[in-house]
Amino acid sequence: MKNLEQEFKNYYRSKRIASEKITAMQASVHEMQRTRYNVSYLIPIAAVILLTIGIGLWLHISTDSITHQVVAEIGHNHRQHGALVVESDQYAVVQAALSELDFPIRPRRDEFVQDFVLVGGKYCTIQDSRAAQLKLTPRKNGTVHTLYVLPISDDIKSVKPGVYETNGIQVELWTDQTLLYGLAHGQ
Repeated sequence: MKNLEQEFKNYYRSKRIASEKITAMQASVHEMQRTRYNVSYLIPIAAVILLTIGIGLWLHISTDSITHQVVAEIGHNHRQHGALVVESDQYAVVQAALSELDFPIRPRRDEFVQDFVLVGGKYCTIQDSRAAQLKLTPRKNGTVHTLYVLPISDDIKSVKPGVYETNGIQVELWTDQTLLYGLAHGQ
């Protein structure tokens, strides 16, 4: 029986892993664990970066979207040739006729008032806000322009001023304190 016992011991000793290999495997496992911990910090950082990019794109798209919606609505309204509530070349007369508006319709840009002759005005809506729709003609030629004046609400405060084009109509947007102006011409 002692012989059998000795043979078992000899057999299992021959199957042992050398201590150098055990040390090398332990070092490898330790290195893998350290790398895993380093990578685990990258996941939240990557998530924050992607979230920031996503929010930035969403804000950019939503701002462009509201600007596009306002421009499209102004372009559509400009193509409609409905009757004016009042015809006059005096802003005070048109303002009095559009008595439901609680904001001034006369643009504050003096050069604008000097370059255009007021024909008349009526009510309209832009983005569900009550607005003034004023028909104007430039002093240089007789092409009809339409000026839209409306108070800046939370819904349209992110509209970007600039010159835009929609279906052959050029629309210039600008703000002045609490009012949004949109000047449309073409077609």
